[in-house]
Amino acid sequence: MENHFSKRIPNAMSPKLVSIIIPTYNRADRVVDAIKSVQRQNYPLRQIIVVDDGSTDETPQKLSKIKGIEYYRQEHKCQGAARNFGLSKVKGDYIASLDSDDVWHCDFLSSSIACLEKHNLDFVFSNWITKTSEGKTISVWERSGDWKKYIERSADNWSLLCPVKVRRLFLETCPAPSSSLLIKRELFIAGWNEDMLIADDWCLILEMVLNRQCHAAFTMRPYWTKHVHDTNIYDGREKLEVVRALGLHDEKLIAEMFDSHLSFAEKRILRKRLAGHHLNFGRLNWQRYGLSKPALKSMLSSFSLSPIGIFSLLAARANDRFHNFTRSFRVTDESRQNTE
Repeated sequence: MENHFSKRIPNAMSPKLVSIIIPTYNRADRVVDAIKSVQRQNYPLRQIIVVDDGSTDETPQKLSKIKGIEYYRQEHKCQGAARNFGLSKVKGDYIASLDSDDVWHCDFLSSSIACLEKHNLDFVFSNWITKTSEGKTISVWERSGDWKKYIERSADNWSLLCPVKVRRLFLETCPAPSSSLLIKRELFIAGWNEDMLIADDWCLILEMVLNRQCHAAFTMRPYWTKHVHDTNIYDGREKLEVVRALGLHDEKLIAEMFDSHLSFAEKRILRKRLAGHHLNFGRLNWQRYGLSKPALKSMLSSFSLSPIGIFSLLAARANDRFHNFTRSFRVTDESRQNTE
């Protein structure tokens, strides 16, 4: 693998322009913070494209006062449509899309570009900090621990991924929200899928890695902050609604879209994910409305999609609950001993 990467390392390059697309809808205050975080970047060659997806608040008035940005407005459609409008205006060699409620740390671009150019990669993505009204926590990606099995060859705090690893990782999960990515412009095929309710960022990368041999890298050092609040299209929704939109709609559509690109084993990965979503939907539906026909139908669908996968998921959950129980028991016991 090391030789494979070394062949891709180019000669020294002159700095290149990066185009940043910021889609926004009714986030007048938050989008200003997002833009300022881009303007504070220590990488100077930037094109900032802000696409207002038909906001009805003070977004137009506030953005009209900010210099150094390209501001466009369209009728309200969706975040994917807003990103695609911005994509039609890009001039840079590299493209990033920052959500209007997130902020980049000042070295996000410089660090991402340095890694991408040093190793001649197709895209890179970075870890983040999650900020809620209760304070800051580590990201879902970091908390999952899934990243550990993909750290094989590291360089300057970045883990390099060969095409086989890239493909496997993004079929298993979406470790890279829009705000974490820096992508070569030439990698784009058709832009963001506007039929996606939530997973337009994941669908974008899947289209790239399933059609091309992509070299990538990620870092577990947090280079941006994700704000969690009640207007997030994912974190701000009720769990049952998220499972319905992301799991039963978006992921079903993704499996259908890319079916011809997948091996039998890869199709099983997506079927297992979809089965897990059906199981969650049935469980959440049962908790809210009691034992009902939709709950039973969804749970039966989970077993028909991936019977072995569902049993492995249930076993993993039971194991996690057992470890959590024994851990809490040990903590209680140690506390009691200390008191005595």
